[in-house]
Amino acid sequence: MLQNRRFYVELGGKRSRWRNQKNGLPQGSVLAPLQYNIYTNDQPRDDATRRFAYADDLCITAQGTDFISIEETLKDALSGLTTYYEVNHLRANPAKTQVCAFHLRNKEAKRQLNVSWCGTPLSHSEHPVYLRVTLDRCLTFKTHITKTKAKVSTRNNILRKLTNTRWGACPKTLRATALALCFSTAEYACPAWERSTHAKKLDPALNESCRCITGCLKLTNTNNLYILAGIAPPDIRRAVASRTERRRQTTDERHPLHGHVPAPSRLKSRKSFLTSTAPLETTPSEARLAMWKEKLNNHPHSPTMHIPAAESLPPGDNNWAKWKCLNRLRSGVGRSREALSRWGYLSGPTTCDCGTEPQTMEHLLRCPLLGGPCTAKDLALYNTKAQQCTNHWLDII
Repeated sequence: MLQNRRFYVELGGKRSRWRNQKNGLPQGSVLAPLQYNIYTNDQPRDDATRRFAYADDLCITAQGTDFISIEETLKDALSGLTTYYEVNHLRANPAKTQVCAFHLRNKEAKRQLNVSWCGTPLSHSEHPVYLRVTLDRCLTFKTHITKTKAKVSTRNNILRKLTNTRWGACPKTLRATALALCFSTAEYACPAWERSTHAKKLDPALNESCRCITGCLKLTNTNNLYILAGIAPPDIRRAVASRTERRRQTTDERHPLHGHVPAPSRLKSRKSFLTSTAPLETTPSEARLAMWKEKLNNHPHSPTMHIPAAESLPPGDNNWAKWKCLNRLRSGVGRSREALSRWGYLSGPTTCDCGTEPQTMEHLLRCPLLGGPCTAKDLALYNTKAQQCTNHWLDII
C-alpha cells in the first residue's frame, strides 16, 4: 500500500522535489478509511466519558452536575489521547476541535467550557455541527431545521428548472429527482430531531416539492397534493424513519445506543428517542401506507379525488402540460375564470364560453362544450372522458 509511494507539493505554480511517503494513507483510496479505523481502533477510552467515532471524526462526551467537573473530565480524556497519538505517530489538531455544553440552565446560557488541548484553548461553539447535524444548547434542533429548510428550497429551484425542459418535465423524472434531492435532504438524521417542535417548519418546503411534481397551484389541499405526487406526507416519513432506527437500536449490537439506558427526563417537551419511539414491526413501505390511510380517515372533509393513497404516481400522461392540467382538474384548484376573478387577476365577466353559467372548476367537468360530462372517477382512472376533458382545457387552467 505504501511501498515506493511518492508525492510532491505544488504552490504558486512551483513544485517541490519528490519525497517518499513513509507513513499515512493516500487520500481517495478505497482501503484507506478501513485501514485508518483498524489502526486507531485501540484509542484509549476514559471510563468517565462516552465516545462516538465515525471515520476520522471523534466525539467525546461527559456528563456532570457542574461545569468544573465536566471540564476536568474532558481534560483527562484528552490527555490520554495525546499520549496515544505520540506513541502511534499521529498528530492532534486542536485548531479544528470544538467544545460545547448542553444543558437547561438558562442563567448560564452563555457559560463556555474552559478546556485546553496540547496547550491550545479549544474554541467554544454554540451551534456545533456533528455529522452534518447542527446542535444547540437545549437540543431543540431549531437551527438545524432552519438550515435544512433552506437546502430543500434551493433544491426545489432545480425541480422548477426541470419543468421547463423537454427531457426533465416528466412526472416520473420529477418524482425521482424530488425524492433523491429534496426528501433525502429533509429526512437526513431525522430520528434525532423528528420529535422537535420545529420539525413541522420543514413541511412547506416539501409541499413546494410536490407542487413541482404535480403542477398544482398553491391553494391545493396538501392531502391531495401528496396523493397526486405518490409520496407519503413528511410527518409520516419521519415517524417511520425513527421507528426503523429504533428497531436497529434494539436488535443490532453494533448500534451506538444498543443497550443504552436513557436518563430521567426533566421536561415533558423533551421526548427521548428511546422512550417515545416504538420499534418498527413491518416494512417501512407498509408502515408508511398504513399511517397514511389512517391520517386520511381522520380528515373526512378532505377530498380524496377517488385516488387511493399509494407510493406511486396515479394514472396520467407523461406530457407535462397534460399532466399539470389533469392534476388541477383532479384537485379542483385551477385558473378558471371564477378563480382568477376571486384572486384579483380578472376584472371582466366570469361566464364560461358555453354561456350557461360561471366558469368554475366544477363547471369545467360538466361544460356542454365537452360533449359529455366528466366525473372525478374518470379523472382518477384517466380514461377516454378524462383525456378529452384534459385536452379541451389544456391551455386554460
